[in-house]
Amino acid sequence: MGVRVWVGGCLVAAVAAAGAAWFTAFQEAGTTHAVCGPDLGRDVVVAAQSQAVAVVEAVENTRYREDGGSAYLTTRVKTLEALKGEFGDVVHVTQGVKNGGFPGRYATEDPDRYAVLEPGRRYVIAVQSGSTAGGAGAEAWAWYAEPADRGLMGEREHWQEAIATPPETAANSTCEDVDASAG
Repeated sequence: MGVRVWVGGCLVAAVAAAGAAWFTAFQEAGTTHAVCGPDLGRDVVVAAQSQAVAVVEAVENTRYREDGGSAYLTTRVKTLEALKGEFGDVVHVTQGVKNGGFPGRYATEDPDRYAVLEPGRRYVIAVQSGSTAGGAGAEAWAWYAEPADRGLMGEREHWQEAIATPPETAANSTCEDVDASAG
């Protein structure tokens, strides 16, 4: 029995080594791929590519749903100040989330530029699509959300400047090539 286990282990190791060698030998010397999507690290880009921007206060998480492997959280927010576009007094905002490990807790891939809206906290949100009018059954898609740490007046000044400043690159330039070659 011990010999069979030893031979089996060697066979598995040999197959794994052969696979790794094949992958290394036949991989292209240099590869390039495109990274698509706007640079959410630059507020001028967020402002230019958003339908609407506002400072809001999250009131209540109203709905969580999963669809095709993705998860979505809808939050009712109170508009404190519309900075770009029109906002109703109360708007339902949906954002993509993932389970944060605890019941009722959610997370996002980039919590610095796409925070999960938590009731009682203030945020700057940027809406890419949907209705910001606040009518019954209407939802807006928030593709950007960050805590409003500058206060209402500070956020207003910051975002008015970002909205008035066009980004250095065209607003619809959403892809850039990244060289992923190892040598």
